This record gives sequence, structure tokens and C-alpha cells, in this order.
Amino acid sequence: MITHEKERPMRRTRVRKRMVAATLTFAALFLAGSHPSWVDAQARAAVVLFSVLKTPVLGDVPRLLTPEPEVTDTDIGGSPAYVYAPGGASGGDVAETYPAIVFINGTTPEGRELPAVRSLAEGLARSGFVVFVPDLVGLREDEISPDTVSAAKSAVRAAADHPKTRGEKISLVGASTGATLALLVAKDPVAGDRVSSVRGLAPFTDIRTALSLATTGHHRAEDGRLLPYESDPFLSYAIARSLLAALPPGEDRDVLAAQLSGVDRSAPDPLADLRRRPTIDLGPEARSAVRFLANEDPRRVDGLYRALPQKVRSDLEALSPLAGEGSIEVPVELATAPRDKYFPPSESSAAARLAPDTHVTVTEALEHAEPGFELGELGAFVALDAFVIRSLHEAADGTRGEKRGRE
Repeated sequence: MITHEKERPMRRTRVRKRMVAATLTFAALFLAGSHPSWVDAQARAAVVLFSVLKTPVLGDVPRLLTPEPEVTDTDIGGSPAYVYAPGGASGGDVAETYPAIVFINGTTPEGRELPAVRSLAEGLARSGFVVFVPDLVGLREDEISPDTVSAAKSAVRAAADHPKTRGEKISLVGASTGATLALLVAKDPVAGDRVSSVRGLAPFTDIRTALSLATTGHHRAEDGRLLPYESDPFLSYAIARSLLAALPPGEDRDVLAAQLSGVDRSAPDPLADLRRRPTIDLGPEARSAVRFLANEDPRRVDGLYRALPQKVRSDLEALSPLAGEGSIEVPVELATAPRDKYFPPSESSAAARLAPDTHVTVTEALEHAEPGFELGELGAFVALDAFVIRSLHEAADGTRGEKRGRE
């Protein structure tokens, strides 16, 4: 779920661009004087941020100073994918390896073609990484399922065995639902052994929280209190598609999926028709799903969830990093906005229950999964820049750690 930055008046944009340049210059000078080992990470961060922000002049800097990445349209672990390699990679020793990143997108019809995704991958490649961008099953249809999780694990294993990364571990970077998938991959005892770190923007970590937010606009705090939280209506659409996809194959699922497919994904209330739909013609499994989606009372969520078929609940919990046993042993770095459009910051901070080495940045410089800030938010941008620096430092150094010895 990557959102596009809102258009702003030209004068404010020009000021913001100067602010970005000044901030990155200051950060680079500070790091050069106090932490020389981090200068490379700041340089990488500048390339990535300039590429993503697409600002005139500054946006041209990476293209002027770094070689054009080589982009390959291929298959990674069974998923169609783009592979972005540093410029000139194919002309050197084919045995040479690079620090590697698998970028896992959120739900969006554009998938790996989304301009923001291509800009990010290009910026990462220009800064010295091999970047894998797979189109995982379901994400371009606005739904996630256990098949999506399996595809993510397969993509990571395949990326770790790629000729340009063989023997190196993989750093995972995810946006929104993609960050959730990255956490699930890192938690897996097999695929997670190929992962060096996880970096993500605004994930959900508890599927029950996502379900409650999508249907009732509330979530439960750690102390049990029900808290209101206004999420973008698209969350309801994506959650409904994922819940209905978990129903057993058959006529009921096909009828409900067809009804939801006729709803505009940007509708102000994607669940309105389902709430009004009679359930007398449905079997008990489909009926329980419709009742859950139609409910708007947060006090009834737990009971309606328990009424869902066991297989549906199992499939949903397979999408929840906090569900089940296991933990994440690698560093986790997350960033989110204080009022993210989908998930409260507590969903990011809850990752600490799963991964002891977790750091969460809450900054107003984010608009869900893209940078977006106004004049006067210099401190917010500094926090975002620091997040990117730490992420790229770990991705560059962590993937060069323990060799797997596979040839």
C-alpha cells in the first residue's frame, strides 16, 4: 500500500528541496567528523532519498554521479520480478557479489511497475545494492494469503542463491503489508536463516488488530482498552478480499468475491453492500465471514472471530507475525507516521515482542510508506534520514557477515 505524495505549491516545494539538501549535507559533515565508518551509509542514504523524492536538480544528482542500474525482468522463486544491479555489474567478474536487498511491496495493482517502487529500487542499486523486486501472488489483486507468505519465502531463498549474491545473506525491505511479510519471512526457521536484517515502513503485526480496524475503526490496547483509530477505507477493502479468499473454494466464496470485486477500491465504505447483504442463501462458513465483515461494534469482534471456521482463522493467523511461536533473531528497524493512514504506531512497536533487537522511528516525515513532509518539519526529516542511514549501514555490512558456503 504505497501512497503517492500529495502535490504542494511550487514555492513550498522549492524550500523543502533546499531543506533536504542542507540536512543531508549537515548529516554527512557531522558523520565524517565523528563516525567515519558511517560516511558511506550517509552517502548511500543521500542517493536513495534523492532518487525517491524526485526533486529537480537534486533528483538528477544520483543519475549524474552513479552508473545507470542494469534491470532484468526474470523469475525469482516462482514470482515474476525485476532485479536491479549496480551499473556495469555484468561487465565484471560474474563471481563478484553485492550486498542484496529483497524489496517486498504492499498491495497495489501496479506491483513492481509502481513508479515509487521503481525509483526506490533504482536508488538502492545506484548506491551499490542488488535489489530484487518480486510480484508476490495476491498483492496486485489487493489481497494476501498464506500463498503470498510462501511466495515471499521462496523469493528470499532464490535471491540468496542468485549469482550476484550467492553466499551472502539478504536484507529485507518492506512497505506496509510488505513489511509485515518481511517479518513473517524473517520469523520462518528456514527462510529466516537467509536473512540478515529487516527494514520496513508501517506494518501491521497482529492480524486481529487489522481486522478490527478495518471493520469497526477501533483497536485494543495492551491494557485491554478499546481505542478509536480512523484508517483509510481501503484497509476495509483489502482485509475483506483477504478474508473471503480464506473461505473454502465453492459457490459461496465465488459469489461474495464477485460482489466485492464490483466495489471501487477507493470507495468511502467498501463494506457497505456486504453489510446490507442477506445471508440466508449462504452456507454457515460464508455466513460467519459476512457477519464478521458487517459488524461495526468493536466489543463483538472477538466473538465473531471465534465463530469463523478454524481453517479461515488458521489462514488469517498465518499472516500475523505475532501469532504462533518463534522469534526473529536479526535486527529489525521500522518507521511509521504518528497518525499513519492504516495502522497505529503501536503495531510497529509491538514487533519488539517478536524481535528483541527492534528499533522503531515515529516521524511526521512519512506519509504511510513514502516520504512526505512540510516546511518546519526539519526534525522529522532528520529522524527519517537517520532511519535510512541505519538501514543501509546494516544492509551493507550485515549481508557481508557470515558466509553460507554454498556454491
